[in-house]
Amino acid sequence: MPLRRTMMVYATLWTAADIVEQKYISKKNQHDVKKTVRIATVGTFVIAPLVFNWIKLAERLFPGKSAKTVLTKVLIEQVTFAPVSITSFYAATSLLERKNFLEELKAKFPVTWKTGLTFWPFLQVINFGVVPLKYRPLVVAGGSFLWSIFLCFMKEEKKNVGAIEIEIIPPVAQKKETKDTS
Repeated sequence: MPLRRTMMVYATLWTAADIVEQKYISKKNQHDVKKTVRIATVGTFVIAPLVFNWIKLAERLFPGKSAKTVLTKVLIEQVTFAPVSITSFYAATSLLERKNFLEELKAKFPVTWKTGLTFWPFLQVINFGVVPLKYRPLVVAGGSFLWSIFLCFMKEEKKNVGAIEIEIIPPVAQKKETKDTS
């Protein structure tokens, strides 16, 4: 898949992800269009080219689909590419907000990276092991939709980011037990 098409896919998915995050996760009463534009811009012009070029580089450095090669790519990705992409996300969104990103990065990077470790390695084992090279950015884009919902949430989170609970499905209303006191 060419870079331009990858960028178009990311523009669509990251826009949708921010809309989903604002409506269903943060439950905002009014949609923040400027935030959605910032998120879409970063997804399109920062993250998509990073992912596109990382996948090509990973294949060039570690060609093949053997189990050892795939695990090497996944490990190298989590140690090198993940920190770069997370930092790029916070830096680019902060730049568009005209804010200094270092404080936010210090507070949110550890949680973001640890959360990524529970998500990306599993997807990338399949991606690097089974999917043809030209379709890998598309597979990552699909995973990126879910990941970008999380990133949008993290961007909004202003409280203790070490203890984040995301309520995606509302709890079932519990029936009140009524006691007959007569």
